[in-house]
Amino acid sequence: MKGCRQMGSSLSGSPSVAVKIAIMAITALLYAFGKLITAFVPTPWGVGQLLVGIFLPGFMAVTSDTFAVAAGAGLGTFVGDFAVQTNPTLSLIAGVPANFVAFLLFGWFVKKYKSWPAFVAGAVAFVTLGNLIAALLVFQFAKSTIGITLPASAIMGLTVFWNTTSIPAMIIGVPVLIRAIRPLSGRSKILTQFPEWSTSVGLRQSIIAVAFGLLYSVIGGVIFIFSPSSVSAQPGLAYFALAAVVVIIFAPISGALAGSRTKAS
Repeated sequence: MKGCRQMGSSLSGSPSVAVKIAIMAITALLYAFGKLITAFVPTPWGVGQLLVGIFLPGFMAVTSDTFAVAAGAGLGTFVGDFAVQTNPTLSLIAGVPANFVAFLLFGWFVKKYKSWPAFVAGAVAFVTLGNLIAALLVFQFAKSTIGITLPASAIMGLTVFWNTTSIPAMIIGVPVLIRAIRPLSGRSKILTQFPEWSTSVGLRQSIIAVAFGLLYSVIGGVIFIFSPSSVSAQPGLAYFALAAVVVIIFAPISGALAGSRTKAS
């Protein structure tokens, strides 16, 4: 718990308990809303949802208290699943811990390493980790909670399915939202840690960002090549390929949308 509080501490001091509760509530509501607007889209094996709305807690993780955001992300995924009448027990077992861990590590990472390439690296690494944790837990407990026995291939299948929507949404959506909300910088007790990403695209930034974009593509590609049955027609290779192209193109340049400095990182 001590380490978690250190991760979540603000550069200007840790926020009060009341502010942390507000951050958690706002994050939960944003994430639940993000899940609601895509809940109608069918998913493989009938479990889980699209994760386009993940950029909302992603934005909070970059700009606000890390531990409170992680707790809010865990709560928000449960509220969103409950609202759309998916199985609340499975959400509590799989979605809550997966989101908490992913956003705790992601929030800590992007605050420690403050560049845009670090954001891309954190999104690819920790969102994938969270999706893998969720997939493992869904596989383990699906039979006891929803009466469905999933094939072992569903672990990788769900991971790549969630990655297909969540990571492109993070890389595009977070900087756009930061740009839109930046006028609140210095005026809000909730959003206190706006990043200082460069408005120009430097060579080093581009190389690192593209490298992690390629890593994202490789992760999905390996799953398709060595376990083609792990992913059903949803999303399919074409959808993942499109997502990979989006990540590789936008990874080196998207941060400039939210940039506050002219010197490249």
